[in-house]
Amino acid sequence: SPSFMHGMAWRCRIAPLFISILIIPFNNRKQRKNNKIVMSSSASLLLRRNRNDCWNRQTSIIITCQLLIICLVAITSNNNHYYVNGLLQQGRGHNSNRINTKRIKSSSSSIIISSQQQQQQQRQYQQESHLSQTPRRQNEDITTTTTTTRFTAPPSAAAQQQQQPSLAQIEQEIVRLGRRGRTDDALRLYHSVSQPTTIRILNSAIDACARARPTRLAQAFELLEKGIREKQLEPNVFTFGSLMSACARAREADRAIQLLRSMKKDYGVTPNAIVYSSAISACSRGAIRNPKKYKIALELVKEADGIEDLELNVIGYNAALSACANAAAYEDAMQLFDTMQDKHLVDPISYGTVMAACEKAERWKEVLEYAQQMNACGLVMDGWTITSALHACQQLGLAEEGLFYLEELKGLSKSNATRHRRQTAGWERKGASRASSLNGPDGVAYRLAISACARGGQWEKGTNLLDEMEDVTGQKPDVMAYTAAITGCEYAGEWWQAFSILNEMRQQNVAPNEVTMAAVIGACATACGKQQQSNDNDNKDNDDDSSSSESQLCLKKALQLLNVMKKDPTIVDPTIVVYNAAIRTCAEAREIKAAFQLLNDAESRRLKPTIITYGTLMTACERAVSVEGMDQVFSLMKIANDENNHVGKDIIPNEIVYGAAISCLRKASQPERCVSMLRKMIRDGLKPNIATFNTVLKAQTEGRKPKLQNALEVYKMMRAAKDPIITPNRQTFSVLIEACCARQQPQGAEAFLRLMRKSGYKPDVDLYTLTVASYERARQPLKALRLMESMEDDGYDFYSIAPLNTAFKNAVKLVNSVVGSKKTSSSSRRRNSYNNNDGEEDY
Repeated sequence: SPSFMHGMAWRCRIAPLFISILIIPFNNRKQRKNNKIVMSSSASLLLRRNRNDCWNRQTSIIITCQLLIICLVAITSNNNHYYVNGLLQQGRGHNSNRINTKRIKSSSSSIIISSQQQQQQQRQYQQESHLSQTPRRQNEDITTTTTTTRFTAPPSAAAQQQQQPSLAQIEQEIVRLGRRGRTDDALRLYHSVSQPTTIRILNSAIDACARARPTRLAQAFELLEKGIREKQLEPNVFTFGSLMSACARAREADRAIQLLRSMKKDYGVTPNAIVYSSAISACSRGAIRNPKKYKIALELVKEADGIEDLELNVIGYNAALSACANAAAYEDAMQLFDTMQDKHLVDPISYGTVMAACEKAERWKEVLEYAQQMNACGLVMDGWTITSALHACQQLGLAEEGLFYLEELKGLSKSNATRHRRQTAGWERKGASRASSLNGPDGVAYRLAISACARGGQWEKGTNLLDEMEDVTGQKPDVMAYTAAITGCEYAGEWWQAFSILNEMRQQNVAPNEVTMAAVIGACATACGKQQQSNDNDNKDNDDDSSSSESQLCLKKALQLLNVMKKDPTIVDPTIVVYNAAIRTCAEAREIKAAFQLLNDAESRRLKPTIITYGTLMTACERAVSVEGMDQVFSLMKIANDENNHVGKDIIPNEIVYGAAISCLRKASQPERCVSMLRKMIRDGLKPNIATFNTVLKAQTEGRKPKLQNALEVYKMMRAAKDPIITPNRQTFSVLIEACCARQQPQGAEAFLRLMRKSGYKPDVDLYTLTVASYERARQPLKALRLMESMEDDGYDFYSIAPLNTAFKNAVKLVNSVVGSKKTSSSSRRRNSYNNNDGEEDY
């Protein structure tokens, strides 16, 4: 019946309305704003239909409600005008006589573009693209702000023909897809363009290949060749900019240089600053594989500076700095940085890059100097720059500076970390490797700070950082952090604190490694050495077993820990590194037998001793003054060297082994063997340091009768080395002057005093006193007085120095007595001559 049909019609129209209401909350604010005009104009149009007809009025209300709801729901797709057109067609189809088509078009003109307007825009865009030689964007291949436009199939063929996207929209969509990492979709859209394309669209497709992961370099060059050959397109500077960007991301420095040279020659396109920056960036990334590529980057910088109307910006210079950093060419990086400062092109990234170059070359002092310059200039250091400064503090053992930079890293906020960061518009390519910003201290920063405290003697502050690490970073200290703290205890000899941290690691379920165990045993070794040295200095005349007992306790703890590892290798399987630390503990405790037993134990476990092992054994012999043990170590090294010849790992005595052996011979009062050992060391091609030469000199000059001649021969050997590192120091001259005075040769002592002043060392008062006293004993007072007068050149006043004042008085008395005796002898001779000559001589 009509009433039934009328009710079903209402239900059929109201049901979608309620379903649509449920979807409305999922629409965002921007989409509702874009469809406001369509909803208001279309609703007012439909409500103006014949109000006298109840059926038409009801239909108009239903259609209006559907229009409002569907426009809100359909905005999840960008083709909202298709749904609007379909709804309007439905309204026209229901009662076409009462719809004003012109009014519909005028009310919907803000969003629905007619086919004629689109064709007119396409013709205008093509004219701009082909006639204009300067594209409208400056850096099309790197940064482009895109407007999101999606292309979905229209519901009908007629609507599809009317709503065909423009070339500008196609270009924007290719850029969007490329920056989202959808390279295949971008290229598929590029090849689907049936109408004549433009160079701008080709540039967008090449840029999409450049942003692919991995970079599609071959496909980018293929697009260029086909665009020139098949589509008769003329590449512009931005075409080559996109290709150069692809070469940079693919680390193809040679291809980038080849492309740069062919731009002007083959295509008549002059490179701009952006193209040069991309070419330099390609060389920078290529320097990772081939460090020599950094030189090409520097040559490109010089080439760009020599071109008129071309100013290379800070990005290009930073790329060249990065090339130097990748090649660890810190000197060239510093020189380029000075050039950038002269041109006022330095930014925080420049500082961070030159610091990275110095860090890679292990120029730690220069790293800290640039960090101080940044603070002086008021520039904000990012997280990675502060980490480089922390690394320098760790290597130099600067505890206070390391803690300062750690505090700087704590106060680093996101705004400060990204304030000077260069931003790029649009989307980054999908999967691109980009270092995340460091907005606060992480585990690496804390490990560096703890190690800096350890090397700087601030072991207590280093251990406190362990408790702070978890609160700040949210990460529990790992084995490297604990090992760094234990290393601080090792340097300080705090063996009990080292064991305490090791126990804390067990409670925190952090498994130690061999370096950790070696550091704990090394702490025992350092404690033994300090206690033995204290015992030698304070208890020379009396016997005190307290220090000896403490040393034995440290040795006992170290050996107990080694035995625990041997019984349960699951904890840590003791390696030769652990055994070296244990042998060092025996050496510092002067237990030479235990040291050799540990060597035999290590060899029984099929561990190969290293040069460090034999050097530690030689140190044990030196501490115990065992010449027999020294000879045994040399014999063991010779046997090990013969066994390892076929392996290629020679065990040859180095400077440390020879230095410990010479010190052992000096303590054993064998000066002749010291000289022979020094000569053998030089014959083996080794370079003794100044400490080794001074040890040999001391061996010659000690005792009641110093061997001055041997000491002078050693001094000649030192001067014959002609090494700037091996130059006589204050200790060298002091030993020689004392030896000359002891052998009653004040002239030699005075000669060495002059050499000492010439070398930049100010002689001590004791050396002057010894020399003056030597002149007095040799009954040469005038030379003693002359020497005391020369002391004024060094700022000494011998009248104010009691020993020299006494020496001066004695010298004056000696001079007077000598002069008086000379006068007496002279007058007697004259009297005898007068008597013999009967007064003929004129007195």
